[in-house]
Amino acid sequence: MACFSAPMYKYLPGLTLLSIVLSLFSLSAAATEPDNQETAPECRNNCTLVIASDTQVLTLINPKRSATALSPFSTFKIPNSLIALDLGVIKNLQQPLSFDKSDYPVQPGWPKIWYEKPVDLRTAFQNSAVPVYRQLATDIGATKMQAYLDKFNYGNKDISSGLDSFWLNGSLKISADEQIVFLKSLYHGELAVSPDSLAKLKQVMLVEQTPDYRLYAKTGGGKLDSGKSLGWYVGYVENSDGVFYFAMNLEGDKFWPTMKKRLPIMRRALQQAGII
Repeated sequence: MACFSAPMYKYLPGLTLLSIVLSLFSLSAAATEPDNQETAPECRNNCTLVIASDTQVLTLINPKRSATALSPFSTFKIPNSLIALDLGVIKNLQQPLSFDKSDYPVQPGWPKIWYEKPVDLRTAFQNSAVPVYRQLATDIGATKMQAYLDKFNYGNKDISSGLDSFWLNGSLKISADEQIVFLKSLYHGELAVSPDSLAKLKQVMLVEQTPDYRLYAKTGGGKLDSGKSLGWYVGYVENSDGVFYFAMNLEGDKFWPTMKKRLPIMRRALQQAGII
């Protein structure tokens, strides 16, 4: 496992965030005793974790994996929500959202909140209502969806495997490094969407607020072709020191045990970095 802490990055001025991350890959081979290996001892060969500010990478575990593009699963609800808001498919945060049950029949094991009655965007987002978001993608349409992903430079921008499923172990892939760059562009209003859309998305993404910080995040997870399960946790934190972006993913043999590891690993890393 390769893992780096902030002091190793302060000598790289003037680089973009992604170039900082990429420039470190050559260092990983020489790192035999990472300085902050204790940050996430559970995060080994099948896990990566990145924490960054606007100017430097604070924590990077397994840089080879952090550059590996994988299915975003429900972390794609961040751009999907933003696109729907910006196009006016979702006009306000109180708008009831549902889906065509003839296209997406209710499946055993679905949480009732997905289908019992229409939900607002925040509820759909926080409860990862997959059929609601598949319907949103359909309502957005392929032409506009592709145009936005091109504009966002989101991952490989490939929606070819199906308009309502390309982010669910389909053609769309994104790395943890790219998630960080996307979140940074989102936060700083660099995605050429309306300020109102961004403000609404921020309300939807807020998962925790204390006197010391605000945490905005989204989980994601699903089955891969290998039979393994992939879990994501991405987002950013605002505190008195600024804004800090994070992305982590991990693989495991069983779905729910893998999903349950995401938040504890990431929260511990954010705590050790003094961010939350």
